[in-house]
Amino acid sequence: MSVDVINRPEAEDLDTRDVVAKGELQSCNHLLDDPEALNRFYEDNGYILLRGVFDPASVARARDEMLAVAAQMGLVEPGDPTGRWTGKPLPGSMEESPLYAGIAKRLIEDPANLEVMEKILGEPACSVPIVQYRTYPPHSKLGTVHQDGFYSPGIQDYRPVWITLTPCTRDMGGLAIAVGQNKRGYFHNVGKPNPFPIPRDAIPADSWATTDYMPGDVLVVHPSTPHCGLANTSDRLRISFDSRVQSAANPSAIAATVTGFTADSVTVDADRVGEITLKVDEDSYLRPVDPGVREKLADFTGYMKRGMRLTVVRDGDRAVMLRKAAEG
Repeated sequence: MSVDVINRPEAEDLDTRDVVAKGELQSCNHLLDDPEALNRFYEDNGYILLRGVFDPASVARARDEMLAVAAQMGLVEPGDPTGRWTGKPLPGSMEESPLYAGIAKRLIEDPANLEVMEKILGEPACSVPIVQYRTYPPHSKLGTVHQDGFYSPGIQDYRPVWITLTPCTRDMGGLAIAVGQNKRGYFHNVGKPNPFPIPRDAIPADSWATTDYMPGDVLVVHPSTPHCGLANTSDRLRISFDSRVQSAANPSAIAATVTGFTADSVTVDADRVGEITLKVDEDSYLRPVDPGVREKLADFTGYMKRGMRLTVVRDGDRAVMLRKAAEG
């Protein structure tokens, strides 16, 4: 059954704690050199799982960089590569902290790893300037079941990627995927306020699957695939990040610096493009202050600031999305 739009204000919400991932995700390593078969699996199942394909030295470097930040916060002991938790609480939201800046981009754009990304994308790839870093202690608050594409309008031909930097067994709360549910449209309930939670009865319970993830694995999640992080019941931090890759020749999402704005336009100095002026309207997805909050166009001149770094998605001279940049 295809879902076009869900507008059910009375619906009961799907909670991450409701997800029981009994299925096992399948490795796609045998398809890596067969682009047509790999893409067919991706479209049919809503994911690609590749085992041990990233350069081990680059993964270890990224692990040590993320754990060094965790050690600064007292979450782990300095130099502990296992990420064993000290018991200190996570100090607020850290997903897009500048302390992590550059870690994901260096890992994904390592020459050896870019070869893998090119096979996944079917052409030379580059990073989308949107990254969320996960340094989750045991028993952290769970996120929502969601579909990335619902929150990223206008970004074309990109592929979300999830990467763990330390062993992430089931008890550590890796990603669960609703296999094959990418073909049914968006499940987010527009009859409810942001974050537009998915109704409890929208996704078949038997479609959920997960696995034990290891450093060097790459999980590619279709933008329309429902997914969520499961509970971490271990004694270690979950050290992972979510990013996206896109065409290097024709990127649809670019990082930019705001140089000026009016009530219905923004001028930015965009990486690889230069200075451009874009129209903004009621349909533009405006998240320049907090990436989780959509702002109103009527208040545009109040929250915009020169010097802001944004991820810009455009269609011609119109801004489809302005999002606070998280450049990896």
